[in-house]
Amino acid sequence: MSEVSTSRPLSWRVPPQLTAVLLLVTTGCAAINLYTHPSAALRALTIALGVASLCCALAYLRMFLVADDEGVGVRFIGRERWFDWSEVEGIEVVTGVRGSATVRLRGPGGATVDVPPSLLQPVRPTRRPVAMRQLEAVARQLEARRRAA
Repeated sequence: MSEVSTSRPLSWRVPPQLTAVLLLVTTGCAAINLYTHPSAALRALTIALGVASLCCALAYLRMFLVADDEGVGVRFIGRERWFDWSEVEGIEVVTGVRGSATVRLRGPGGATVDVPPSLLQPVRPTRRPVAMRQLEAVARQLEARRRAA
């Protein structure tokens, strides 16, 4: 008989408020084009901004980081990566990933997976030391889950 864990998975997603704001921008751009008669330049600008906002919102809805008793998974825009805890060799905070700091998972054979910074970075303006402490707390939570598995 297999042992069933009662602990809840750890999960990180882009805050829903950010996705909602991007969808509101998309809606505003559509409203400008539907209900007013903007110039060609403004129409092109609002269409481009609306499409970009919609694409970002859909990408943010797709991305996540989840850790449970079996392993850790990171889903990006176009792909997903899953490691069993036995495959994870290390978890660390690194800087310089897409211009920001994030958590890096080291897997088998030296393979690394960087968690998208947009999942873990604070949405509100935050001082760098505070943001780094938050990232280190996430790395400690993941490491604790790995050692418990």
